[in-house]
Amino acid sequence: MPAVPPTTTPTRRNEQHRCAKCGSRFEVSHTADPLDAYVTIEVSCPCCHAQTAVSLPRGADKDLRVENLPGTEPETGVGD
Repeated sequence: MPAVPPTTTPTRRNEQHRCAKCGSRFEVSHTADPLDAYVTIEVSCPCCHAQTAVSLPRGADKDLRVENLPGTEPETGVGD
C-alpha cells in the first residue's frame, strides 16, 4: 500500500488595515499565497460597514475574514 502524504492546513496570514471612512483598525486574514500577484479587493469595515480597498494576494477572497481590532493604537516608537 503506498504511503499517503499528510494533509496540511494552510497557514492563515493576518494583515492590519484602516477604514478609509471612520479610521478604525481592522484585521484581514486569509490563506492565499503571499507570493501570488496582488489585487485590490473591497472589504466591508466591521465598524461602520463602509467599503475599503485593500491589496491582497490573488485568491484571498476565497476564505477572507475581516475582524475589528479593538483597543488602543499600538506603540510605534515614533515621537511627535
